[in-house]
Amino acid sequence: MNGETSYLTDLAEVLWPCGGLLGRGGDTAALTRTAAPRPRAEIREYLPVPSARNPRVILPATNRYAAIRGISAFAQHHSLRERMRTAVLTTAFASGFAPLVLRDRLHVAAGPTIERELSAALDRDVIIAIHVGPPRANRKPVLLLLTPAGRIIGYAKIGVNDLTTRLVLAETRALRRLTDANLPHMTVPRLLHAGDWNGRPMLVQEALPVGGQTDRPTRHQLLRCVTQICGIDAVTRRPLAGSRYRESLRDRVAALGARPEAAALRTALHRLPDVQMPFGAWHGDLTRWNIASTPRRAFVWDWERLTFDVPVGFDALHYELNEAVQAGVDTGVHRWLDSGARLLRDPMLGRVGPRHESVSTVMALYLIDLATRFLHDRQAEGGGRGAAVDDWMLPAIAGLEERAAREAAGR
Repeated sequence: MNGETSYLTDLAEVLWPCGGLLGRGGDTAALTRTAAPRPRAEIREYLPVPSARNPRVILPATNRYAAIRGISAFAQHHSLRERMRTAVLTTAFASGFAPLVLRDRLHVAAGPTIERELSAALDRDVIIAIHVGPPRANRKPVLLLLTPAGRIIGYAKIGVNDLTTRLVLAETRALRRLTDANLPHMTVPRLLHAGDWNGRPMLVQEALPVGGQTDRPTRHQLLRCVTQICGIDAVTRRPLAGSRYRESLRDRVAALGARPEAAALRTALHRLPDVQMPFGAWHGDLTRWNIASTPRRAFVWDWERLTFDVPVGFDALHYELNEAVQAGVDTGVHRWLDSGARLLRDPMLGRVGPRHESVSTVMALYLIDLATRFLHDRQAEGGGRGAAVDDWMLPAIAGLEERAAREAAGR
């Protein structure tokens, strides 16, 4: 049993405390031996795709409509390879061929199941498909909720450890806060239910109309979105040294303790010039995976890191950095050092954006903040793209320090 298979069995204990065991197609003997004997009809089957050793989605084996919608909903259509993989899986399930090829099964017995809890909370029959995602610190199950006919109802998230518990609770608070936010060109999910399951926090949010009619945002659409997000709370302009943000970031760096990276981050924060800058809200993880746009409207989800009173422009920098490193971290970061500065100077940010003399200071603060987050969440130890603080973040911060000093001196 590898690490991913162990994760899958642990996840089954969270979602189906009545019993969930891995096996092959038609093999339910182990399940019926470990609990009171159950009729075959009460034992449901899920397909780990592509396999139990490398699960990325978990789909219902006997409802092809729900499985097809699950494939489409969780697919990332940002490359030709991803689109081809989605097309192959969709065809396999539509033809009924998939259960013959995908032999691994997750057998689930009847009893207190997550499906029953969600059906009661939403007052309708619910079938689920599950996005597992790659191994990382903030990995948690995301459940697609469907009707038996395959119509999408919404999404559910469940905290499975200390970090993901904090994130689920934070997103619940964020969605409640966003209910009354003035976002004329943006749609965010409505909170449908908040509660707990199996002793763990759970939220259910509506599904946004994202699909073939939406695409990644253009530069104009991205910056329009950033200005609306930062304005969720009042935007204020004040010196860095006297800001609550600098004090909060200093405390977070200090909480890293004796880690060698902490000393470098603390020194970098201390050396940044005391320039004036605007402070407002930021989404916290605005990337191509959490936003889709039409020419008139942006659809934004995953609000678990919504934070207030941070330097305006962080969302633009975060999106741009994640785009830049898709083709490679080293070249991407060098490109971002220029493209990120151009974004912050774009006239679209207008009166809410940073002045030219504080652009590099804002960029350095963003990287210090992101490095601190990675270290607290232990993402830097998971091998994730862009998470190597020593490899590229600290050198980039050092270069931005020098650039910030020159900008401040020439204001």
